[in-house]
Amino acid sequence: MSIFILVQCFCFISATMAGSAAEVKELFLQQITECNKEHPINAEEINMLQKHIVPESKTGRCHLACLFRKTKWMDEKGMFVLENAVKLAEEKHPKDSAKLENSRNLFELCKKVNEETFSDGEEGCERAAKLSTCLTENAKKFGFQLE
Repeated sequence: MSIFILVQCFCFISATMAGSAAEVKELFLQQITECNKEHPINAEEINMLQKHIVPESKTGRCHLACLFRKTKWMDEKGMFVLENAVKLAEEKHPKDSAKLENSRNLFELCKKVNEETFSDGEEGCERAAKLSTCLTENAKKFGFQLE
């Protein structure tokens, strides 16, 4: 199982968290449906997310922020919550020290998105896009394969 099976957000969450590709897909569809109520994306954008491509539209990026918030990887101020990402990895894979260490290192690298200022402020859409990009671009360096 790779770390990034789902959308940009769920792509990297899944490998550290989910038990199987089927579970991840089910969770992915559930979360997309919920986030689509507030930030509707079209089929093309869903396909982009599945291919690890961040949508260009504000709605697509806000959809990512919604997905991050649902997993508690992003707080109400639009900031990446490193501790929650690590905690979720620890809960799902307590016996896989290599995966946990690599996850921590990847999350540590990408927490730099919290140091940047984005025009949408607490909305978090641009930060979510930047975080997704950081995670997907660096996943391989930490032993995670994109699917």
